[in-house]
Amino acid sequence: MFVNRTMLRFVLPFCFCLIFSCHCQSQITAIARDHSCEGDVTWDVPACESAWRPHISAVFLGRAVDVRKEDVPILLDGEKTLTERLNVTFEVQESYVGVQEKSVIVTSGGDLCGYPFDKGHEYLVYGRRLQNGEIYVSISSGTKSKKDATEDLKYLRGLSMAPSGARIYGTVFRYSEPSNPRTMIRKGTAAVGQKIAIHGEQKIYEVAVDARGQFEIPAIPPGRYTIVLESDETVNITPPHLPTTFDLVDKACARFSFWLDPFAKAGSGDQSAPRTDLHN
Repeated sequence: MFVNRTMLRFVLPFCFCLIFSCHCQSQITAIARDHSCEGDVTWDVPACESAWRPHISAVFLGRAVDVRKEDVPILLDGEKTLTERLNVTFEVQESYVGVQEKSVIVTSGGDLCGYPFDKGHEYLVYGRRLQNGEIYVSISSGTKSKKDATEDLKYLRGLSMAPSGARIYGTVFRYSEPSNPRTMIRKGTAAVGQKIAIHGEQKIYEVAVDARGQFEIPAIPPGRYTIVLESDETVNITPPHLPTTFDLVDKACARFSFWLDPFAKAGSGDQSAPRTDLHN
C-alpha cells in the first residue's frame, strides 16, 4: 500500500505522525497518530513568526532544479506500507536565515509530513538544517510557492532596513450566544476595552482591545514574554496549543487570537474555538 502525498495534504490536519527512526532507506519509520508534524498547520502563520520558530533554521527563496523521489518503508499504526521521500536540489536565489550556499539539498517526506515540491518551480522554503548539511522541510513548516509568498517576501526582503524591536498583536472577541451542538458557527463581537498584559523580564506592558477587536504592542525589546488576559469569563485561545509564554527575537512577532465565552461553565477547560460569525 502506498501513501499518496496529494491525499495527505488534505488529511494532514487530522492525521498525526511521530518519527521514531532516522531518515534512512535501510530503516523503517514507525508512525502513530497521536503527534503532529513538525510545525503548525492550524493557522496561517505570518512570516515574522514563521522565520523565527524554534524548529526553523534555514529560510531562502529558490528554484527546485532537481527532484529525486524514492519509496521508503514505514509502519503506519502497525501496518507495513510505503511512502515517498523527496531529495530536492535547490538553486538559492535569495537567502534570509541560515543559508550561505548557492545550492542546497532539501529533504521532505519519508513520513506523513512531506511537502510536494515540483521540479522547475520556485519556492520560499522554511526548513530545519540537519547535521549532514541538508535542510528538512515539513508540509507544516510554512514553505510555500513563490506566487503565494508575496507578504512573506515583503517582510523578509525588508529585514535589513527594518527598525529594531519585536511586535505582539492579535484579536479578542466575545461570544454573543451560547454554543449549539447542532452548529459549529457562533456569533461574536469585539471585546472592546478588554485589557491585555504582556509580562517581560524587565517590564509589564498593557494594551486595550480596540473597536475592531484588535490589540498591538509594537517595537517591544527581544526577550521572553508571557501574555495574560484576565477575565471572569472562560478564555479560549486559537490555536488551542499556542504557548502563552514565548521568546521573541529582534524584528520577529507573536500573534494571538482570544475568545471570551460568558456562557461556558467555569473550569470546563474547553479550549476549542468553533467557527464564528462576527458582528460589530
